[in-house]
Amino acid sequence: MTTEKRALVMGMITILLWGSLATFSNLLIHLPPFFTLGVSFLLGSLLSLRNMKEMFPSLKLLLFGTAGYFGYHFFLFYAFRFAPAVEANLINYMWPVLMVLLTPAFDKTAKLHWYHFLGAVLSVIGCVFLVSGAPGESSSGQEYIGYILAALAAITWPLYSLGKKKFPPTSVWSIGGFCLFSGILCLFTHAAIEPRVSLVLPDMFMLLFMGLGPFGLAFYFWDSATHHGDTRILGAMAYLTPVISTLGLVFFAGKDFSWSSFLAMILITGGATLGLLDFRGRKQ
Repeated sequence: MTTEKRALVMGMITILLWGSLATFSNLLIHLPPFFTLGVSFLLGSLLSLRNMKEMFPSLKLLLFGTAGYFGYHFFLFYAFRFAPAVEANLINYMWPVLMVLLTPAFDKTAKLHWYHFLGAVLSVIGCVFLVSGAPGESSSGQEYIGYILAALAAITWPLYSLGKKKFPPTSVWSIGGFCLFSGILCLFTHAAIEPRVSLVLPDMFMLLFMGLGPFGLAFYFWDSATHHGDTRILGAMAYLTPVISTLGLVFFAGKDFSWSSFLAMILITGGATLGLLDFRGRKQ
């Protein structure tokens, strides 16, 4: 298997794991968000313990990685607190669109084509449907705070993924350092501002899965995939994530799925087909 094919396989596994994140986040929404994030990050860092010497790269990269991990998940988890889960989740998954569009700013050899821009337009139209037709609108307008937080999450992740490529190559185990410092920061924040937590057995199992899956293995695979694969194709493949995560919210977390959400999902994920036109002419 070539390096690029291996990167695509790792990217797909990551997408499947991240597709479960919204469901588990909503099943654990009764727990304080910084506690959930802190425990999940610390569990994810455990995967790097076998290579502890490679967990801590330069201070600049460590701060950049911690900011990316902490910032993205802070915006996403708090978006679920203010906005309807399905709508916030779909807006968050504008990040593949942004990753495709931002790639040339970080990689001068990458070129955009008309279908990349068309995919972005479809996704923006989908978000307009979400915001204008979301159920459960309140007079306080708190759901719009959630939409803004979800949009900030959508911006943060591609900036981290693409920006990290500007740093000298480091071991994939440096992800453990990002997770460790993000987890410590979250737990300190939890201790300072959030109520104490009482866990039951199902909560423990869900936290364990989140920590070792979406917050663990997925991070390591995504780091390797973005270093060795084409981020335009990885970004296009990531359009599958909102489909997986939205269906998970509906079937496992009991969330409503309105006509506007369905139409938005079709529009947002429709860009995947357009983005995958990059496969034309490639043997793989």
